[in-house]
Amino acid sequence: MMPTSLLYNIILSRTYNQGAKMEYNRKPQHKPARFAGIHYGLAILVMGMLVVAGALGLARFGYGMILPAMQQHLGLTHDQTGIIASANMFGYLVSALGAGMLAARFGPRVVVAAGLLWTGITLVVTGFVQGPNTAALIRFLTGVGSAGGNVAMMGLIAAWFAPSRRGMAAGFMVGGSGIAIAFTGWLIPYVNSMFLQDGWRYSWFILGAIVMGLGVAAWQVLCNSPVEKKLGPIGEAPVIAIKKEQAPTGSSIKDLVNIPSVPYLAAQYFCYGFSYIIMATFLVSYLIDEVNCTQELAGSIWSTVGFLSIGSSVIWGMLSDKLGRREILVTLFCCQTLAYSLLLFKFSQGWLLWLPAIIFGLTAWGVPSLTASCSGDISDAKRAPAVIGFVTFIFGFGQVLGPLLSGYIKEYTLSFHGAFLLAAVMALLGALFSLRIVVPKESQ
Repeated sequence: MMPTSLLYNIILSRTYNQGAKMEYNRKPQHKPARFAGIHYGLAILVMGMLVVAGALGLARFGYGMILPAMQQHLGLTHDQTGIIASANMFGYLVSALGAGMLAARFGPRVVVAAGLLWTGITLVVTGFVQGPNTAALIRFLTGVGSAGGNVAMMGLIAAWFAPSRRGMAAGFMVGGSGIAIAFTGWLIPYVNSMFLQDGWRYSWFILGAIVMGLGVAAWQVLCNSPVEKKLGPIGEAPVIAIKKEQAPTGSSIKDLVNIPSVPYLAAQYFCYGFSYIIMATFLVSYLIDEVNCTQELAGSIWSTVGFLSIGSSVIWGMLSDKLGRREILVTLFCCQTLAYSLLLFKFSQGWLLWLPAIIFGLTAWGVPSLTASCSGDISDAKRAPAVIGFVTFIFGFGQVLGPLLSGYIKEYTLSFHGAFLLAAVMALLGALFSLRIVVPKESQ
């Protein structure tokens, strides 16, 4: 799900490189133009939420909801389901940088639309798979398309919203994943009850059709820049550029790692990617296989995660503005450690059955938003996008490893107990790494 992105790195780094010797003052040229009192950037924001809902919410997190029926029908082992999930994450990882480069060259609009269309097609094809190898291949290709939609959309949001509003806008956009999670929690059990044995195939067909429709809508609605609409970004009027010499700063991997706190920021983000994806991928399977929940009840619990996660990153971002990034990051990781630990007790009824999902839903997307904010806090303006790109790349490895190891643990221990224990340990490590992040006083 990712409110951070490598496109943000590429597009903004390119902008800074072109103007490395320029500093911008705040003198307005004119007020942002509006149509009928509503800025077109709000349409971009709503479309951005839908893009994230399709590229991540349906394409990535829909797998966890469909998995139990798909696994049963195809006779998949648990380690195979983990490999299939990791294939999707790996496709996203290897595609993210290329998607950003394409967006920088041809504009985010075409990359978002093409990425969603590709993703929708691969989701439909997933409904035809007959075994684990083809499923892993198609899920890899789905990850490739998801990166095109999500990564490019992040850069587009950056273009339409001024820095003073960008964090909140990104938070709302990330809520698209929550909307999709809530939707699939209702849709998948309903489709399975209608079509019984082949319900999981029809679920993939429906999700694919929706994502392709979103691709068409994105092509119609999105614009690469507010300049195309003769507008300024929301939250700030266009400014006049005044040339001023600045000391050059390096953006190589070595330069980034040498920035104080960047290694710790990357380490905590790796821990988050490793731990959250275990919960997001295997929660429904755990509820059905080990707690003996019905698919309808498991779907309702999964929907609760989605509903509660909508806008969660906005709330945590606002709290971090008041209380500090490090403090809120530690709080988030401690809450998620508690959520994963509660699953070890296999509560099967009452409010304790719902509690892990509630805690996870309330904290799910806070870490990515705060990681993006910290990237700017601990570095200079020119290198902030590069820091975001670097820590996101490290995060991607965690996403690949988490479901891969969890699938093997389930297969050879016949329980998700070890997987959720591993997630809890990684989340606790994330809290410890977050404690080492030092935000300069001038950035607080």
